[in-house]
Amino acid sequence: MKYEREVIVSSVAVVVGIMLFFLYQERSSAINIILRAAALFGYLFLFLGILSSEYRVRMKKVFGSPFLNIHHHLARAGVALVLLHPLLVAYRSGLSSFLPVFYPVMDFLMLAGRPAFYIILIAVLAGVYRKRIPKKWRDIHALNYLGFVLVFFHAWLIGTDLQYAPMQVIWLAMALAVLAVYIHKHIMPAPVRKKNAGKGQDKSA
Repeated sequence: MKYEREVIVSSVAVVVGIMLFFLYQERSSAINIILRAAALFGYLFLFLGILSSEYRVRMKKVFGSPFLNIHHHLARAGVALVLLHPLLVAYRSGLSSFLPVFYPVMDFLMLAGRPAFYIILIAVLAGVYRKRIPKKWRDIHALNYLGFVLVFFHAWLIGTDLQYAPMQVIWLAMALAVLAVYIHKHIMPAPVRKKNAGKGQDKSA
């Protein structure tokens, strides 16, 4: 377990290091660096939060902490950073940055971070108030996947740091991993999911 924990932590550290390296390749103002950092690391922590939801039992065994503690810490960090990014954009460019653009399609994808802001916020609130909407909260919370996809396209098309090939590889790898998690949790037949998950699965998230 210790070896597995070290591999996971080391892998995340390498990705963080790569992101920091390319973050400082572009000369820009302090606010622009913070804005880009919030986007990069918000995407990373959202990815880790989604991934942790797929390996609940394993996460508990490896890190010795209940699944929800790990998941919520990652989710809080990701959401805080993802929300900080548009707030900084609005500070720099005006409140129109919060207005979604739906047409033409390419403009929608380039500015997909705008609807993603609201979608992720709704998904997070569903998780926070899950006890008040016990029958529907999981469906609403799953909107995180849609928000993640929109953030992917937004960054891929106009993200400053996505001009570098290593960053593109990391971005694609995280997106494909999230797609695999979504298929396993929401499309794969329930009997197969239960068989793969094994015994002792935490059903609280």
